[in-house]
Amino acid sequence: MLKKHKEKKCRYCKNKFIPFNSFQPFCFKEECIKQHNKQGREKKSRQLKKEFKEKDKPTLIKLAQVLVNRYVRLRDLNKPCISCGYKGGSRQIHAGHYKPAGNNQQLRYNTINIHAQCSICNNHLSANLVNYRVALIKKIGLEKVEWLECNHETKKYTVEYLQKLIKVFRKKIKLYETKFR
Repeated sequence: MLKKHKEKKCRYCKNKFIPFNSFQPFCFKEECIKQHNKQGREKKSRQLKKEFKEKDKPTLIKLAQVLVNRYVRLRDLNKPCISCGYKGGSRQIHAGHYKPAGNNQQLRYNTINIHAQCSICNNHLSANLVNYRVALIKKIGLEKVEWLECNHETKKYTVEYLQKLIKVFRKKIKLYETKFR
């Protein structure tokens, strides 16, 4: 025998209703559902802002790098390894830097410097730079490659810059993910 629930007052429109279960906080009128969803989105955005404020600079640097690498892998999806031309199969695809991120902080998040690369070229062949350069010239042109090879001014990333970078790349990733679904 089903238990009948007690009448409740809707959290949003204040009308009385009989809930389907004891946890139901509001009636299922269209206006109440919209208001409930709006409050949920606002709560989530407040949590994200709080989460951003709590993170320190090293954590933001790592998060930004993860997002940039993910973006590059999505951007270069179904494209061959820039160094050896390997396409698909058992090898893992990395986001390989032409100029290493450790020595070139100013190019760390620059997507011209990062391209899809198979794990063997990236890890075992130290980016396979000779072949990487040849393919990079074909892909982006000699002028841009020479610009990458120049000495650039060292950059110190601020927390605000990193937060903006993270937001931008999250949006780009979302666009690519919806494009390939």
